[in-house]
Amino acid sequence: MPLVGAVVGGLAGTAGWAISLVAPHVLAVAATFGLSITLTGALHIDGFLDSCDAVFANVTPQRRLEILKDPDHGTFAIAFFAVVCAVWLAALWSIEPSRLPLALAFAGAAARWIAVGMAAAVPYGPTPSRPSRGVHAAMGILALALGWSYWGHAVLLIALGGITIAVAFWMKARLGGRFTGDCYGFLIVCTEVAILAGLPITSP
Repeated sequence: MPLVGAVVGGLAGTAGWAISLVAPHVLAVAATFGLSITLTGALHIDGFLDSCDAVFANVTPQRRLEILKDPDHGTFAIAFFAVVCAVWLAALWSIEPSRLPLALAFAGAAARWIAVGMAAAVPYGPTPSRPSRGVHAAMGILALALGWSYWGHAVLLIALGGITIAVAFWMKARLGGRFTGDCYGFLIVCTEVAILAGLPITSP
């Protein structure tokens, strides 16, 4: 997953940088934003939307699990997606076009690396499989290598990793001790956007 995230982020960022050379910055940001979603088939966005409707609903845990399976999206999904989009676009706007390829590759790899580590703490499924420690360590090195330009990126990863795992346990409690693939999608989207928003603060 971190390797895929790095490739997807790198492609979206490279496209945004290339467009910035011949078009206004706003078009580069729009293209980067759109490609970040479409290159993944909106897989994580779908999990984000389903999870918002489920975990924030004031209903029983069993009903929340039923909402997760509902293909329709309600008020919580729309409201929270609007907030995420605003932060996401603002973060992309604040990053220099020439830095977009590396920034998005780092954010994509780092968010998924945190998610893989989270699978060890909060696994899901009837027969959960835990990630190989060696592979996870290698992917962590990849993520940090992409963010090598400043030590603050490592601090950002550690802080967001702890927050993400805490949120994962909260979601699991809201779902009556269950954790689903949609939950991973929710956390990947939130973590990736948070990393992008934090890059201007943790960069020299």
